[in-house]
Amino acid sequence: MIEHSNLEEYLDPVNYDLEFDGEMDKYQFYLELARSSPGEVLELACGTGLTTIPLSKAGITMTGVDISSAMLAYARLKAGGLTVTFMEGDARTFESDKRFSMIYLTGNAFQAFLSDQDQNDLLTTVHKHLQPHGIFAFETRNPEGTDLSDQEETEWGSFIDKDGKNVKVSGTQCYDASQHIMHWVTMRDSGDKRTTSRIACRFTDQATLQSLLTRHGFRVEHQYADWDKTPFSPSSSSIISVCRKC
Repeated sequence: MIEHSNLEEYLDPVNYDLEFDGEMDKYQFYLELARSSPGEVLELACGTGLTTIPLSKAGITMTGVDISSAMLAYARLKAGGLTVTFMEGDARTFESDKRFSMIYLTGNAFQAFLSDQDQNDLLTTVHKHLQPHGIFAFETRNPEGTDLSDQEETEWGSFIDKDGKNVKVSGTQCYDASQHIMHWVTMRDSGDKRTTSRIACRFTDQATLQSLLTRHGFRVEHQYADWDKTPFSPSSSSIISVCRKC
């Protein structure tokens, strides 16, 4: 199941955007993919629309689904008069009469599905809502290319928050090898305030991923290491998968 604590990362959508916005190469990757399969596009786990909105601005008819009402409220505010639909829902149980030409998840959202059942339910949802031969794309961290060792608090970076304060970001990690789940604790320190949030992410290796996608009726057409479409290798830090519904 998706742990309740995972939602702690998404309680402050404005600062979330300030910390994570600006991945132009990623936006361009998904835009090019959407243009290669004309029709309506669905983003699952869309959050504040960091990717949904740029694609909508580029003329793609978009629907975004997310489990967090706070993130969606901010997404709708940012979207203004754009032709984009935001819906609250769980990607494992989402139901729509629409069939989409492309469905994607980004921000490593695939890793938020922590059990075999979660992954199966997600992929069942995707397959059901894709048009025949539609595209499914997502990225996930590659366990073979990631340092999974337990780590004490280390500095991860910084950003300027909505109040103009410099926020230092640090965190710890602890990997449960039996469940393939990483538990991260993130600390954000603005000088007069320090917050803590927790998130759990499942790591799935390439071979397991390939088997899982095949069982659910997808053909993997491409796997990349980065948004520049560098071919995936076992040491790559990411697995960016582009699949076709069989």
